[in-house]
Amino acid sequence: MNLSFRFARAFTFLVFFVLVTGFTILYFAFERATMRSAILKLEDLNEYVTCKLEKDSAYDYQKSHHRQTQVKILPPNTKIAKEKIIEEKYIWNKSIQSYINRISVTTYPIIHQKKYSITSVRYITIIENRFMMSIIMVVAWIMVFLIILTIIVSVLVSKKILEPFYHAMDEIKKFRLKDNRPMDLMKTETEEFKSLNKFLLKMSESSKKDYNVLEELSENTSHELQTPLASIKGKIELLMDSELSENQLITLSSMNDELDRLSSINQSLILLAKLEHFEKNDSQLINFSELLKDRLHYFEDLFEIQNLTLIKEIQDEVYLNFDENLASIVINNLINNSKRHNIENGKIFVKLTETYFQISNTGNPPIISTEELFKRFKRGNPNQNSIGIGLALVKKILEIYDNEISYHFEHNLHIIRINFIK
Repeated sequence: MNLSFRFARAFTFLVFFVLVTGFTILYFAFERATMRSAILKLEDLNEYVTCKLEKDSAYDYQKSHHRQTQVKILPPNTKIAKEKIIEEKYIWNKSIQSYINRISVTTYPIIHQKKYSITSVRYITIIENRFMMSIIMVVAWIMVFLIILTIIVSVLVSKKILEPFYHAMDEIKKFRLKDNRPMDLMKTETEEFKSLNKFLLKMSESSKKDYNVLEELSENTSHELQTPLASIKGKIELLMDSELSENQLITLSSMNDELDRLSSINQSLILLAKLEHFEKNDSQLINFSELLKDRLHYFEDLFEIQNLTLIKEIQDEVYLNFDENLASIVINNLINNSKRHNIENGKIFVKLTETYFQISNTGNPPIISTEELFKRFKRGNPNQNSIGIGLALVKKILEIYDNEISYHFEHNLHIIRINFIK
């Protein structure tokens, strides 16, 4: 759920709570105001009758007030506890078939040395259930309308207010360290979004600067290492041609192998650094079928030395939009991988169609997750002579061309499949 809908949901709950609370308060306030108004009118009526009796003891209050008021002369020794008594009583009225509220106000004035009891009565009809349900339904429909209106307005207003934030999110998604274009952030008058834009611009420029410095250092280091490595290798080969003991030759041979491995790692890292700047526009349509057959032919002798059986099913005339050198690296690394991680008298299966290229080989199960093997310096079997960067190179090249690669192990077969995106 995005931010706009969260705001809309919060406003909806708020509106619902306010409407329900407001309606309840309004209902009880209206009822109380009605009762209070009736009591005040009855008190005024008692006061009016009191004034009339003070002026004229023969005042006919029944004629003037339609039996709404009763006046009694109390015995002189009557004790009056309160000056005014207010009573309410709900009673059933048969004539109107409804409950009514009988409100009476009794006062005890002393007029011309006589104690009086003046009681005025008023009846208020209680709201019937059907009428109350009608009112509730009207209020409910008003609430539904207001809630829908609140949701729509909240979503629209939230989107408008949060537009700079969503624009910044899109720019963050599009941000690439290799991209020289600065982040295009929306101008805003909101202070919080101004601070966010300022932080994003500062962070992105700083990240690009650090990345470029690190990349330049990595490339320069890799290039500078090539010369001393070649020099050391040459000197070791010269020493191996001289008269040395068997142990010395074994030691130099081991050093030479390690140098070859170090040189291979260095060249792979240089290639990975170059791929970061590789433009797909430099590629062309190549005959992948012929290239694959050519590379398999190159490895045939090596397969024979290891007693490996090659089973191939290659569709002719499969053309791909690929750089030929990079395609060769992909094929060579995958074939080398299937050869290196195979078993004695094992098999290699190669299949190429218009939609995918799959290479599988017999071998021992990997000791780590197959997904992990696409990361740099990850090896399925540390005891084998592998630098653990071949699959990382393959995946990096395929990402440039938006092709998908998968690796899984089943039925004692390592299966690597590349799905072509055309």
